Amino acid sequence: MKSLRCTYPSLLLALALSVASPIQAQPVPSHAATLPIADVHFHSMPFMTAEELKARMDRHNIRWVVSAGAAGPAAFMKKDSSFERDLEYRRVLGERFLPAVGWLELQEAESDAGTQLYAIEPHARRDAALQLIDERLGMGRHVISETFPNAETSSTIRLVARRVATDSPVFVELYKLSIKYKLPLPMHMQWHPQSVEQLGKLLASDTRGVVLLSHCGKDTNAIDIRSFFEKHPNVLCDLGFRSPPQGAAESGRDPARTIFWGERLFSKPGIKPEWQQLIEDYPDRFMVAIDDVHRWSTYDEVVAAIRGGVLAQLTPGTAEKVAYKNALRVFGLSDAAGTAIQAETQEPDTGKTP
Repeated sequence: MKSLRCTYPSLLLALALSVASPIQAQPVPSHAATLPIADVHFHSMPFMTAEELKARMDRHNIRWVVSAGAAGPAAFMKKDSSFERDLEYRRVLGERFLPAVGWLELQEAESDAGTQLYAIEPHARRDAALQLIDERLGMGRHVISETFPNAETSSTIRLVARRVATDSPVFVELYKLSIKYKLPLPMHMQWHPQSVEQLGKLLASDTRGVVLLSHCGKDTNAIDIRSFFEKHPNVLCDLGFRSPPQGAAESGRDPARTIFWGERLFSKPGIKPEWQQLIEDYPDRFMVAIDDVHRWSTYDEVVAAIRGGVLAQLTPGTAEKVAYKNALRVFGLSDAAGTAIQAETQEPDTGKTP
């Protein structure tokens, strides 16, 4: 019995080490833990301050943040608070933070006009919102916020938990603004066949424009995205909210929503192999993102999942692109030495690696 008691903990440890996720993680490259990161889809939340975000960024070597629109409950989102809050973050973080335009402007317009905003042409409320977005984009180094053509089952914002035409006048005009300012147009769009068809038409209407798929389509699988990439060279993906802990509830209902994961009890960090191969085949079209969190401990977990579940699983060259180099190119950020990188949103390197 003494011998059994001595070996029992060892047996448990061996079991824990042997029971990994269904997809085995590759050996973790040392550089994946220290690569600079550009977070290209981030919502500041009411509990945060710009100073707290800066401290977290410094802790995790997150060099840049691209806002997707300051968010929060209706009581928090007073008129202009989203844009003004982002401007405050810009004042604290400088070139490390790009403020977003459009989050509240579009939601206020839809709250006033309903989904007719997307269907009726012309529409005074829509035109006013788009004019304001245009003016604010022209004010400085700003980006277009996350937009919502299809968030039927994937948003806690009741107003946008619906599906509207991805090639409606709203998105046609936003696409034109994205071309004008050489910015990607972020779209939260679930992979409904009609939404996909409409997005294809929008992308083909002017190939100078680029759409950045928020959450890489949200409920997509790798086959969906591979097929779409092959047809449309002017579409990119962010990988935000496609891992636990954020996506745990959604993934419980729909396992396809998980792309990668961090270290857990009885589980090593990993990524689904079909997604790993897709990113390696199209290394210039993916970027990492943190998205929204409701406590700083979740932020820390998401960063760990990005490093262990994505960057550590990729070849070093691809990991560098996905971590930050693609963002430097797409958003015209500054590199580690402070040198401005020319935005190339209109001419991304979209071919497969040889």
